[in-house]
Amino acid sequence: MNFNPSLTARLRIGFLILFTLLLAVSLIGVGRLFQIRVDFEDDTSRYFQLELEAERLNSSFVLEQSAIMPVASGGPPDAREFNAAADVFDGSADRASSLTEGDTEIARRLRRLTASEGEWREAVAAPRLRGRAPPASLERRLTRRVSASAEELGTSVRSARDEVRDDARTDTRDTTILVAFGLAGALLAALILFSGLINSMRAPLARLVDGARRLAGGDLETRVEVGGPVEIATLGQAFNEMATSLERDARERDRIERMKDDFVLTVSHELRTPVTVVKGFAEMLTSESKGLSASQLEAADIIADSAGQLQKMINDLLDLARSDAGKLRIDAEPTAVKPLAQRVGRHMRPNFEEKAQQLTVSVEKDVPDVEADSDRIAQVLSNLLSNANKYAQEGAQVRLNAQQVGRRVEFAVIDDGPGLEPEELEHVFERFWRAQSGETQAVGGTGLGLAIAKSLVDLHGGSISADSKPGKGATFRFVLPIASDSEGRPPAEQPGNGRPSAAETPA
Repeated sequence: MNFNPSLTARLRIGFLILFTLLLAVSLIGVGRLFQIRVDFEDDTSRYFQLELEAERLNSSFVLEQSAIMPVASGGPPDAREFNAAADVFDGSADRASSLTEGDTEIARRLRRLTASEGEWREAVAAPRLRGRAPPASLERRLTRRVSASAEELGTSVRSARDEVRDDARTDTRDTTILVAFGLAGALLAALILFSGLINSMRAPLARLVDGARRLAGGDLETRVEVGGPVEIATLGQAFNEMATSLERDARERDRIERMKDDFVLTVSHELRTPVTVVKGFAEMLTSESKGLSASQLEAADIIADSAGQLQKMINDLLDLARSDAGKLRIDAEPTAVKPLAQRVGRHMRPNFEEKAQQLTVSVEKDVPDVEADSDRIAQVLSNLLSNANKYAQEGAQVRLNAQQVGRRVEFAVIDDGPGLEPEELEHVFERFWRAQSGETQAVGGTGLGLAIAKSLVDLHGGSISADSKPGKGATFRFVLPIASDSEGRPPAEQPGNGRPSAAETPA
C-alpha cells in the first residue's frame, strides 16, 4: 500500500511530532528538577534532625556524667537522674538510627557512639552508682572515646548535609544542561523533519515549473512525473491531463488548418480559370465598342473591373494559403535595387496619376544588391504603394526610398495621408483587418495586401514595420539581407557607381 499523506496531514504530523518531543523533554526536565528539589529538602530535613539527635546524644551523655558524680553533701549519685539521662540517650540513638536510611558512614559512627557509651556505662557509671570509683585513667579514656564519637557523628552529619546540597546543585545544573540539549535536539529534529517536508515538495514543484515553461514554449509533448504530497501529485496529474488535451486540440487544429488551406488552395485554383475567362470576354467586349450601346459598354467595363478585382483577391488568397501550407516558394538571387524600385514605380504610375498624386522613387547611391526574389519583392512594393495610393488624399506626396542600413538594405514607402492611430498599428499586418475610421472605410479592399507583404518579407529573412501619427501620414519599412557577392565589394564595383548620390526621379 502506497502511503502518501496530504500536505495538510504532513504538516499536522510534523507539528505533532515536534510538540511531542518538546513536551516530553519539558516534562522530563521539569519532573527531574522537581524530584531533585524534593529529595534535597527531604535529605536536608533528615540530616537536620540527625544533627539535633546527635546534639541530644551529646547532651544526654553530659547529663549521665553529671548524674554519677557525688553530690556536694557527700551522698551517693542520683540513680534516677542517671536513668532519665540514659533513657534520653537511648531514645535519641533509636531515632537517629531510623534517620540514617542506608547512610552507612553515619550508621557506623552512630553504632560506635552507642557502643562507646554502653561500654562507659558498664565500666564507669555502674561502679559509681554502686559507690565504687573506677580507675581514673580508665574513666578518662572511656569518657574521651564517647565524646570523640559524638563529635565525629556530628561532623559526619554536617558533612553529609553539605554533600547533599552540593549534589543537588550539581544535579540541577546537569539536568538543566540535559534539558537544554534535549530542546536543541528536538528543534534540530523538527528542522530536519520540515526540511524533508520542504524537499518532498520542492522537487515535484520544480518539475511542474519546468514543465509549464516548456509547455509555454510550445513543447506540447511535455509531461511531468507525478509525485510529492497528494495536493502536488493531483496538480501534476491535472497538468498532464491539460497537456494531453492541448496536444490533442493542437493536432485537431492543425488538421483543420490543413483542410482549410487545402480547401482555399483548391477553390482559389479552380476559380482562377473561370474568372480569367470572364475577364477576357469582358475586355474583348469593351474592345469591340462599336457594336455595343453605351449601357452595354458600361456593363462590360464593370464586369472587367470586377473580374480584375476578383482575380487579385483570388491571387492573394492563393499566396496566403501557400504561405500557411509552407508551399510558397521564393527564388532568391542577387537583385539590383534601383532597377527594381524604378520598375515598380513605372507600373504604379497610372494609379497615382488618376488621383493627381506624385510618386517619387529615391535610391541611395552605391546601394548593394539584395538577396531576393525580384518578382515577390516587387509584389511587396506594389502592395505598399497601392495601400498608400488608396488611403492618401488627392494631390498627396508618396515616396519610395531605398538605402543601406548596416548589413541590410531598407525600403520605405512614405505618404502624407490620414495616418493611423497607435492602437491600429498593432493590427495593421493582420489578415482582413482594415482601419475603422470613416476615411479608410470608404476605400475598398480585402485587407490582405499588408498580410501578404509581411509573409513575403519574412520568407526573405527580413522584417517589416509601420510607423504613423494621425493626420501626419504613415511610413512602412522593410529590410532585406545584402547579397553575399555584394558584401565586401569596393564601391566602384557596386551597381550604380558613378550616378548621383541619390537617384530621385518622379515615377
